[in-house]
Amino acid sequence: MNTNPIYLTDSYKRSCKAKIIDLKTENNLTVVTLDQTIFYPFGGGQPSDQGFIEGKKGRLDVQQVLLKGSELKHIGEINGKFSTGETVECTIDWNKRYHNMRVHSAGHVLHEAVKMLFPELIPVKGEHGKKAYIKYKGNIEEISANIILNKANELIKKSLPVFTEFVSLDELKKRSPWVPEHLPTNKPLRIMWIGGFAPIPDGGTQLKNTVEVGEFDSVEILNEGEFVYVYYKITKDISEIAVDTKTKNNTVSSTSREDLINLKNQAIAQISEVTTFEELEQIRIDLFGRSGKFTSISKEIAKISTENKRQFGITLNEVKNTLEVLITNKKNNLSNLARVWFDPTMPAKKTKLGHLHMVTKAIDEISSVFEKIGFSRVRYPEVEWDYFAFGALNFPENHPARDDWETFFVDSPNSKKYGPMLLTPHTSSGQIREMLSNTPPIRMINIAKCYRRQSDVSHLSMFHQFEGLVVDKNISITNLRGTIDYFAKSFFGPKREIRLRPYHFQFTEPSFEVDISCNVCDAQGCKLCKEGWLEIGGAGMVHPNVLKNCKIDPNEYSGFAFGWGVERVAMMKSGLSVPDIRLLYSSDLRVLSQL
Repeated sequence: MNTNPIYLTDSYKRSCKAKIIDLKTENNLTVVTLDQTIFYPFGGGQPSDQGFIEGKKGRLDVQQVLLKGSELKHIGEINGKFSTGETVECTIDWNKRYHNMRVHSAGHVLHEAVKMLFPELIPVKGEHGKKAYIKYKGNIEEISANIILNKANELIKKSLPVFTEFVSLDELKKRSPWVPEHLPTNKPLRIMWIGGFAPIPDGGTQLKNTVEVGEFDSVEILNEGEFVYVYYKITKDISEIAVDTKTKNNTVSSTSREDLINLKNQAIAQISEVTTFEELEQIRIDLFGRSGKFTSISKEIAKISTENKRQFGITLNEVKNTLEVLITNKKNNLSNLARVWFDPTMPAKKTKLGHLHMVTKAIDEISSVFEKIGFSRVRYPEVEWDYFAFGALNFPENHPARDDWETFFVDSPNSKKYGPMLLTPHTSSGQIREMLSNTPPIRMINIAKCYRRQSDVSHLSMFHQFEGLVVDKNISITNLRGTIDYFAKSFFGPKREIRLRPYHFQFTEPSFEVDISCNVCDAQGCKLCKEGWLEIGGAGMVHPNVLKNCKIDPNEYSGFAFGWGVERVAMMKSGLSVPDIRLLYSSDLRVLSQL
């Protein structure tokens, strides 16, 4: 239900706080729906409660309460105003409630008296308002009225406890010889019973003990066709009777058993309203935890007399088993609901889509550009020997790049042939491995990670390079320039120009720094480029000594090579300017979402 019916688990609660979940006007009356209520709605032969609902700026005099679907509507005249979401105080007219409870419970006492005297009668319906009666299928003589009256008053005087409980339809069928037709099967049923009599379905408010009924004043019998109406009246309103829990019929055993039943009823109502696993687990802890309510009541068995201990133990086990089964079933239902059900009318959640990193996209594009002119994509070890990284590339032994402060050396035994092991500081080592494993003509593009002892706002200790190598007969600087120009126009755009500036690298001769025209100022000069050009990397003709080290005759073959940073060209293409290049590899989604 959308409204939690407190009256089903506590008929004696006279006031409660609640939150307004719906507010409207119908037929000039205000209709209020609450998240929980103590007001009993009209139904089951019992009149609805009356009283008032009071908020900060208004008060509703509740004239009638109706159950509409899963909502309890409180109807009446308002003085002031309410607002949805407001917390209000609910107070019932207790004298009317207690009178209705007495009349209602009296009807059940009367029914037990009738069944004891005339077991062949079949109950049809009951009304417990101003003109209270029970309708049966069958007939009895009118002179039987006094017999029924006396039997009913005898039951009252026995001070029998009145119990209510939530059970399944199957459990009700096991415990009661008569079960009405058309009872719901998809939710727990509330039942009531008096003393040791069989339970019957009931949704009204009940007394705690038959002695609270007072006394039957009169019983009248009216036969109409195949039905008989048993009308009854009880003594006029009396003050609420405090049930003596020390009387014979309300020993510690009865009180504890009643506590168990009330606990079970409350728990069943709570479990039926649960919508999340967290709420269900909290209910389980509140019941069966070390300080749980069920645990506390079960400890009362030590105080119960021997003759009552067996019955209390039976009830204890029944309640525990019932609640455990309900919790398990509810958990399964929540699992099925979470797995299967969805509301197709709900707006879809906006999905956050990921994308390839800027560097990954640049690597794919660079590979594609060079593959179109016959370059083969290769990849060589990132953990390399000194010989391939420096020695074969014409680096002298005392070159600064071979120092511990420039290169990451691996703590492992040196190779007698290739020297110490290191993390490759550039992709140029791939040139050596390519020329040693293949014979010209060679066209390769090697894209890999490189490692250097550098880390600041403009340098990374791990970065990517792409290395191009061409070795063939009659290769010249013209071929080098044409290849670089093709890449610049394919990658950066058709309007970009390149220029070569003389430079020095150990493994190329002649060597060049490659610049590309600035796309911001069209090579006119601006704050970014200063003179119209931006440096993108190095290039040159393969040094004859490098060719010799790879067993290639420099008199027959020549070649060119170039090596540039992937991060650098990617940032230049996108126009991205970051204050710290290390942000490219951070886990900050604010940065990554822009790459």
